[in-house]
Amino acid sequence: IFSILRTAIQRRYHQLAATSGAIVATSTLKFNYYSTSSFVCKKEKDDKEEDDSVFEAAIENMKDIQILGFNNDGDDSDDDNSIGISDEEAIKMIDIEWNKLEQEKKEKFVPNWKPGMRKRPLVVANTLEAFENEGKDLWTLDRKRCGALAIKIGMMPLWDDWGKRYPCTVLFLDSNIVIGHKTLDKHGYMAVQIGAGERKKKNAKLTILGQYKDIPQVQEHPPYMIREFHVTEQKALSLEIGSQIHARHFVPGQNVDISGISKGKGFQGAMKRWGFSGMPASHGVSKSHRALGSTGQCQDPGKVFKGKKMPGRMGVDRVTVQNNRIIKIDRGRNLLYVQGAVPGNKGGFVEIRDAVKKPLWDTHLVRDSLNRPPLPTFAYDETQDGNGEVGFEEFMPVSNQDPMVPAEDAAKIQLK
Repeated sequence: IFSILRTAIQRRYHQLAATSGAIVATSTLKFNYYSTSSFVCKKEKDDKEEDDSVFEAAIENMKDIQILGFNNDGDDSDDDNSIGISDEEAIKMIDIEWNKLEQEKKEKFVPNWKPGMRKRPLVVANTLEAFENEGKDLWTLDRKRCGALAIKIGMMPLWDDWGKRYPCTVLFLDSNIVIGHKTLDKHGYMAVQIGAGERKKKNAKLTILGQYKDIPQVQEHPPYMIREFHVTEQKALSLEIGSQIHARHFVPGQNVDISGISKGKGFQGAMKRWGFSGMPASHGVSKSHRALGSTGQCQDPGKVFKGKKMPGRMGVDRVTVQNNRIIKIDRGRNLLYVQGAVPGNKGGFVEIRDAVKKPLWDTHLVRDSLNRPPLPTFAYDETQDGNGEVGFEEFMPVSNQDPMVPAEDAAKIQLK
């Protein structure tokens, strides 16, 4: 390898002596000349199956031999074998350029990079806000923190200061206790185990009670339901085992995704179960107006395909409603007032997580315009959170503009 490199550099001797230039080494061990002011040794892969370590090891080992016939002692009879620099100078040049290449590689990669983070400095943007947020740790949609389990109480209306009505579902966070962690090193993923509700100790198996022997908060009243909430931040695992999550974990005005088991509807027809239009209601139909219609083809294929939408059991499925806004929280009684409907029967458990598509962070719609929720959770106040008393309620931010006034009229009022 080094004899070929020496021959190639000798061929470029006159060009290198004429002007200061760069010699670029490729994986075919040929050299090309460029009119730049630095000596760069760069590998361009021609064959994908060629081993990278061979070329890199050759470059590293150049420091330990007489490199490429670089002599400056004047004793060499062949002028073509001398470029006019000593071996020490050549090694120093290679070290400098090699360090530059390594530094360029490091600059292309961001340590602890995650989806949504910028890999390179921002140069062009459509808004000034993008430059202001450069380098800040902003909340991204892929980030997850621990959620909570709640019991569906029912629905009731709420009114804001303008008199606007919000149909809300009331959710009760019943004894959300942290009972375990899942770590990346041990389990392959990060998650927080939450136990909610209570069951009689005599109805719990001894094998289950043995898992709670180190958690005094749930020894006498084992949790009724246990769920895991996946997290993406190591800091989210700092929730101590035995600690409780209150309604203060969520922020008034933010959006949440709520998952639960839908109500059971029993055996239903195709029109109600799948939304089929049914058969015609007038001519040509006799006593089969709500039939589903044809279910297959003729002799070929001669069967009904699996998965065909037909009458059957409806409901009792896991359903997730997205972007339900939290209108109000009751810190004392651990209640959440969520706008809209929530799947499941009254008294059933649901899972509450931060919204993925429209979390509303860093907007005026969230209380105090938080740019991201705190990790792992808020600092709770024992005199307020979970004390069972009334009077510690927080409402979502209310607009300064009357929602009952049309936008055009509101603009005229502001001009006046």
